[in-house]
Amino acid sequence: MTATHTHTPHPHPHPHPHPHLQPQHLHVAPGAVPVLDIGDSVGALVVYLDDPTPSGELEARPLGDPGGRFHTGVHPRELFGRTVHIALYPEVEHGTYEILDAQLQPIAVVDVDGGAVSELDLRGGSA
Repeated sequence: MTATHTHTPHPHPHPHPHPHLQPQHLHVAPGAVPVLDIGDSVGALVVYLDDPTPSGELEARPLGDPGGRFHTGVHPRELFGRTVHIALYPEVEHGTYEILDAQLQPIAVVDVDGGAVSELDLRGGSA
């Protein structure tokens, strides 16, 4: 069984549900091993960060669609002997997405393919 928690209501300026994620909008609980449900037109996205975000979440949106914003939690993970902060979007429709900073400005663009895991490294010196 995968340790996850459902997204609880919290103040932020966008409505729920998120059309680009699974209907329950699950976050992977800290320390849990994520399980992805990908295939056909659904892929996953892993974003590597140096530090946690101010909100503890990382926002994304389909390219050119400011109203389509969605988010996921950012959690520390051990990777090759060092702590890396990772945002995992476990279920994303095939397409091109913008990753947003704390001011909701685009900082990167990434393609997500169905049936695959896309990775984006935003760590200093790695991006």
